[in-house]
Amino acid sequence: MKRILLFGPPGCGKGTQADLIQKEFGFIKISTGDIIRQEIKNQSQIGKRVKSIIDAGELVSDDIIIELVKNRLNRGDIKNGYILDGFPRTIIQAERLSEIKVDEEIAVFINVEEDKLIRRLTSRLSCKKCGAVYNLNVNPPKKDGICDKCGGELYKRSDDNEETIKNRLKVYFDKTLPVINFYRAKGSLKEVDGFGDINDVYNRIKGLLE
Repeated sequence: MKRILLFGPPGCGKGTQADLIQKEFGFIKISTGDIIRQEIKNQSQIGKRVKSIIDAGELVSDDIIIELVKNRLNRGDIKNGYILDGFPRTIIQAERLSEIKVDEEIAVFINVEEDKLIRRLTSRLSCKKCGAVYNLNVNPPKKDGICDKCGGELYKRSDDNEETIKNRLKVYFDKTLPVINFYRAKGSLKEVDGFGDINDVYNRIKGLLE
């Protein structure tokens, strides 16, 4: 069983790379954001707890996030390995995850310089209907303003401006750098250049996984 952890600042393409890894290697992609949304949609007990926390404007605790991830891992559909996108985000989460044993663990940090991230994020478009994300510089839609997947209208998020992006990057690195250093100390951290064509970045990551 192989565990792949994907780290990287907003706009580095973690989600896209996780999808490509899942498609080629058959690993299960696990996103904490997706899990939370599904639990809330299903109105499960833990989903109701999480919804009340979010509605109150509070942060979901490490214990609840860890419980959600463990529940997902215990579903029985993971055969060869899994990819974690958006987890762990704190040292506590990383330490608790380490208690779940696997044959091999690879933490991949997709690194992109700040000025390049800002250019990328200010060129981002999202679909109002299905949530698909495009970038005018890297992977533009086939038709201007129209989603390739569902035909929905594309729009630019209000927070995709330079000032907000700089703040988001600062918050990310302040919170995530200790976790990255945790995996660096374990000897499982690999770093790849996340700038350039999506397939070029994927081939760099693929080389680490193989």
